Amino acid sequence: MYIMDYFYGLQGGTEVQVMQLLLKLDKKRFEPSICFLQPMEYVRKNEFPCPVQILNIKRLLSVNTFKKFLKFSVFLKKSKIKLVHIFFNDSALIVPFFAKLGGAKVIASRRDMGFWHTPTKLALLRFSNRFVDRIVANANAVRENVAVKEHFLPSNIEVIYNGFEPDRFTESAKEDPLVSIGLANGDQIVGMVSNLYEIKRPFDLISAFSLIANTFYKSHLVFVGGGPREINPLRQLVDDLNLQGRVHFLGRIPEPVNIIKHFSVCVLCSDSEGLSNAILEYLGCGKPVVCTNTGGNPELIQDGYNGFLVDVGDVQGLSARISQLLSDSKLAKEISSNAKRSFGQKFTAEKMAQSYMSLYDSLIGVN
Repeated sequence: MYIMDYFYGLQGGTEVQVMQLLLKLDKKRFEPSICFLQPMEYVRKNEFPCPVQILNIKRLLSVNTFKKFLKFSVFLKKSKIKLVHIFFNDSALIVPFFAKLGGAKVIASRRDMGFWHTPTKLALLRFSNRFVDRIVANANAVRENVAVKEHFLPSNIEVIYNGFEPDRFTESAKEDPLVSIGLANGDQIVGMVSNLYEIKRPFDLISAFSLIANTFYKSHLVFVGGGPREINPLRQLVDDLNLQGRVHFLGRIPEPVNIIKHFSVCVLCSDSEGLSNAILEYLGCGKPVVCTNTGGNPELIQDGYNGFLVDVGDVQGLSARISQLLSDSKLAKEISSNAKRSFGQKFTAEKMAQSYMSLYDSLIGVN
């Protein structure tokens, strides 16, 4: 059984990975089901390729929640569920004890560098981890972070990279969706697909773009992701830098690949990353990448081969690398080719699913 806090939809990175795993599991060997702590609109409206349960947890620490999880433990035991695989933060804090009480082996996934940790949550994680058999990290950087901060035995932490279906990236780009916002064929587009929280440093990218906007007069900066709360402060910076008409905010888009295919350079300039699904999508589309040298990014991007790495907060360096790719078409084409190649070698959904199934077999054996 997979258990998650929520499932907002297939625009979420973890949700996409879990759905691909559900679809690719060998059903002759594994019988999956999935359980959510919270009821979500997406879950009510969409079918899953397995049985679904919703626990309706309103408060994580309450007597009612404790009773629900005790019933959950009984259900696991009666159903003879051998393995529980946990995703997301609240589930990681509370589910392992009850899953172990229900007689299951327990896997917990870690997919970021713990930016959500507080001293209290970290203490709870360390306790909860006593009931976890394996932790799966999606990058070596995440693995090292878990070992140090959560005091989890490194030999019991597996690294399994995220993966996507290659077919998702091989379809020809559809009619240019950027024409509707005034961009023309031949314009150079610098793009970033991300939520626009402070940790993603979108202000840095706008500032970096301002340094090259006059040189590349046909260039535009496009953001995919974020809502009004995040976008409105960024619009103010755009106005302050006189970049009106050159910077565009498309908001949240369920399937960004068709937009990415029209980018000239793809950027991610975060403070912190686990293994970025956005960068995987950039590579799958065969696009040159400029990203910050943080978290799992160096495991995806080999500097000068399939993209460039810059230091966090280095606006000048970010601008220089974007400029280099926009001005040197031969270099951009070579890096694009390498990007596509590196995706196919390491980051397909099939490779991800096979790695998970091998891990499951090692814990519960082959039926």
